[in-house]
Amino acid sequence: MTTTPAPTAILVAAPGVHGPVHALVQRLTGAGITVTIAPDIEAALQMYAQAASPPCLLLDHSALGSTDADTTELTETLADVIAALPLARPVPVVASATASRVRACIRVGAGDVLDLDDEVTAEGDAGPAAVVGRVCAAQLHRAAEAGVIASQRAMIEELLKDLVKTERRTIDVEERLARQRRVTGEQTPLAESRTPSILLVETERAIADELADLLENAGVSTFAYVTGEEAVRGAGNLAVTEGLDLALVAVQLPGIDGLETVRRLRAKIPGLPAFLMTSVVDAGLAATAANLGVVGFVEKPLEDLDDVVARLAALARESLDRSREHAYLERIKERHERVFARYRALPRMP
Repeated sequence: MTTTPAPTAILVAAPGVHGPVHALVQRLTGAGITVTIAPDIEAALQMYAQAASPPCLLLDHSALGSTDADTTELTETLADVIAALPLARPVPVVASATASRVRACIRVGAGDVLDLDDEVTAEGDAGPAAVVGRVCAAQLHRAAEAGVIASQRAMIEELLKDLVKTERRTIDVEERLARQRRVTGEQTPLAESRTPSILLVETERAIADELADLLENAGVSTFAYVTGEEAVRGAGNLAVTEGLDLALVAVQLPGIDGLETVRRLRAKIPGLPAFLMTSVVDAGLAATAANLGVVGFVEKPLEDLDDVVARLAALARESLDRSREHAYLERIKERHERVFARYRALPRMP
């Protein structure tokens, strides 16, 4: 049988508690509630975090540096405390709990409001003690609920990880069988079964051919064009029939330039990583290129071709891996949308 912890309280108050606030402490103590005095909010938050069971945070309004008539500062303090300790339901202690002040405090998440002019002077200790007990019980319930939800989320996340692994293997088997059954007709090649590919746009045919040959030898399918218009026309079909992982585009081109070519390519293939080849990179070009999604530059003349090819091949493989992962997750999402929807619907308790 689980024993419910006895309610406790942390009172944020100025040093040397006296007057009505001191009377409040005496009444709570007399009702069997342990009250710890904290000199400021920061100390109270540390005490709260270290407590075995969530205590009731009592905030002496006069100790917060605001006047009795200042409700705004009080509610802002309450909001800050709740932001730091989402499960806490602090209770302001005020000298004049007007209806508007009580509503304002409850609206931001206070557990209750203690009025020094009312509850403390009332006969007996039931008022403040009952408030502290009720808030402690509510916080304890919320903490338990948060623990259950966190446990459920962790369990479901583990199940989802296993589901994704199983589905990836299933999709691989399905695609291998599909390729075996494929006899005629063009079908979209799968990221899982193709080599990385680069679209190359370079007006100097000799450079384009040399780069294309070296990239092909490095295991990268390369589709070379001499103008931006040709590249844009071919890109749509290539993305469907062959797949594209990277674009390498010269800045200086006949017709539309490299920047416009990149813009049109990315309009057809959103997210396509693009590099620009140029002999000069100034601030204006760099800024415009970044806005278009260009991820880097290859400087002309191409002195170390082996290094350029190795770099481009690695980037194309990374892009292919990202495409493969995205394709897996999209297909798994389609198959199990109801499961993912129910997972997303789980409340996120702090």
